Amino acid sequence: RPPDGGLSGHAAALRTHAFRLHTAAGAPQWRGPENEALRAEVARLAARCARAAGGLALAAAQLKEPLKEPLKEPAA
Repeated sequence: RPPDGGLSGHAAALRTHAFRLHTAAGAPQWRGPENEALRAEVARLAARCARAAGGLALAAAQLKEPLKEPLKEPAA
């Protein structure tokens, strides 16, 4: 579970998972014809985790920024 539980914490946790998956995908014992598909899938999962972490970090940063204009009520 992320340390602060917010979006930033979730982003950090996902980034850590992405790093671990990326490292595992490059492990030498995963070489060979039967393991290549699994290695490629783990590498894709690592990329997806990294991309999601970036999105969460961006969302967290945007939520911390004050609004430049006040929200307006929709016209009825």
